[in-house]
Amino acid sequence: MNLSAPQIRAIKRHLCAGLRVLFRPEPLSMAEWADRHFYMSPESSYVEGQWRSDPYQIPILNMMGNDDIEEFNWEKAARVGYTKSIVIALGYFAEHKQRNQMLWQPTDTTAQGFMQQHVQPMIRDVKAVRKLAPWFGKKHSDNKLDYKKFSNSRQIFVLGGTAAANYREKSVDVAIYDELSQFDEDIEGQGSATQLGDMRLEGSSFPKSIRGSTPTRVDECQLTKAAEKADERFKRYLPCPHCGEYQTLEWGGPDVDWGIKWDSRATVLQAYYVCRHHGCVIEQRALLGMDQRGEMRSESGMVTRDGLRFYRDGQPVDPPRSVSVHIWSAYNTRTTWGKIAHKFLQVCKDPIELKGWVNTTKGEPWEEAGDKLDADHLYLRREHYPAPVPQSAVVLVAGVDVHPDRLEGSVWAFGGDARGTESWLIEHQIFPGDANKWDVWKRLSDWRHSPIEHESGVLLRIAACCIDTGGHNTAMVYKYCKQHALERVFAIKGSSRPGIPLVGRPSKSNKGNVNLYLIGTDTAKESILGRLQITEPGPGYVHFPVAKKIDREYFEQLTSEKRVPRKKDGRIVKKFEPVRDRNEALDCYVYALAALEILNPDYPALAARLQPAEETKAEPVATAAQKYQRQRRARSSGRDRKKGFANSWRN
Repeated sequence: MNLSAPQIRAIKRHLCAGLRVLFRPEPLSMAEWADRHFYMSPESSYVEGQWRSDPYQIPILNMMGNDDIEEFNWEKAARVGYTKSIVIALGYFAEHKQRNQMLWQPTDTTAQGFMQQHVQPMIRDVKAVRKLAPWFGKKHSDNKLDYKKFSNSRQIFVLGGTAAANYREKSVDVAIYDELSQFDEDIEGQGSATQLGDMRLEGSSFPKSIRGSTPTRVDECQLTKAAEKADERFKRYLPCPHCGEYQTLEWGGPDVDWGIKWDSRATVLQAYYVCRHHGCVIEQRALLGMDQRGEMRSESGMVTRDGLRFYRDGQPVDPPRSVSVHIWSAYNTRTTWGKIAHKFLQVCKDPIELKGWVNTTKGEPWEEAGDKLDADHLYLRREHYPAPVPQSAVVLVAGVDVHPDRLEGSVWAFGGDARGTESWLIEHQIFPGDANKWDVWKRLSDWRHSPIEHESGVLLRIAACCIDTGGHNTAMVYKYCKQHALERVFAIKGSSRPGIPLVGRPSKSNKGNVNLYLIGTDTAKESILGRLQITEPGPGYVHFPVAKKIDREYFEQLTSEKRVPRKKDGRIVKKFEPVRDRNEALDCYVYALAALEILNPDYPALAARLQPAEETKAEPVATAAQKYQRQRRARSSGRDRKKGFANSWRN
């Protein structure tokens, strides 16, 4: 039978159409799919261009895409690729495995931002996904800010995790949680985010729950709790380029003999790695080669190199149902060990910043050294100052607590370094009397104006003072602060709401029409708790003088509150609660920290002006005091009143 050319072409066309329904793409692992298809969009990447998986990312991506692994938890540092990995997962499961997905962010706002910054650019720039989105760039029922539906009938939902309604009705194959540690522990009293979200997977042939986050506190971090329940917990093991022994990369520091070390004598900090097996010195440039030969090992001895095939004692085994992995910044070839060490040296003396470094650089939960301090231990730390204000202290501030029958105030000195984190208690005074009468306030003014001798011989005055308005005699405090505003006397009101800054912007929306500063008391107390736990003089350390009024009662007041876990809005938060009635010493320290924050002094400049000089040391204290009294009388005469007190605290 003779067929014409048009007939042959028609037969081929119909055969192809009939066979097209049987077509299946070449099976690809998630890492292979990413290296072939994924493109890093300029909106969400430091460098635009084709994706190339780092060696440590290959087994992680493949575990995320492995159908045998139903639950995947990633305890991570910042900037190790989790966000990019979950965007890859969205594209991979939508295009290659053709599955419905739902991704939750901690809030609705972050969900919308994630869709705009990551998902929509991915759909635009990844050609394999773009061909499934004929609606892209158009108003369409399949193209919404929280929902995308592709031409293969697969869907992606991106929702906030604060409302229980966002976990209902929809059925999906893949549930993804971004920054799980930031979710409420109990969503509107109905259960945790993973408990509600994973219910959407019931009925799926290949259910997958992906969770990731930088950890928070040990007893609060939801991701850490989920990771601890995993069947297998994996870490990345790399071979030493010298002895060949495998080991995880560890933070070394000054306390151990292996891990990341540095030469503190070098002009530019040079970091290196010391092998824990034979003490081999490993340079940064060897990291990529080590990682290319690395493998993931679990605590029980399970091993995988690619996240697809698993072994135990050299024999193949089935993949675990649930896994967790831990990767921290030392594995990231886009940073350096020197930068990690440099950042540690910047924050190591500040407990608040150190906590952030542990969470975001080491990818580990922060474990508090203690939630209450021992008063006796602090009492025994008292010391004899060489002068009323030691040389390293460069600025004085005060905090005043108001009671109906007295005022109590503390003077604190700060300095020690360019950031002024070291502090010295100078004195604590009680002014008995009716706080609604001016007599007690006049005595407070005399106290504030009294000069205190610095070790250099210079007489210092209190540069700023904060007075609490949230307790008693508020109207009188407003009047006093308004009269002495030019002397940097600030009215404050405390707030125990977690997470607010130490000092907020001032507001005049009050009966006294004064600048009223909102103070984050829990923020300040957390800082104080961390400072008091530092045991060696230096940045962050708190000094106490041997003085009659700095007695054991003072330290009982300073340690009068402890941090306890409480459930609020569905999640566990730690709040400071009193363990005794009197806490004036602690409150005065909080208010002094607030005064320091408002003042924002230039510590290096002040330190330069307080260098010991022979002529200053030779001048008798009485003569300096006489000069001060003459200056004060001149100011009271009115000649200098317009100039105020802008620079008087430095003299």
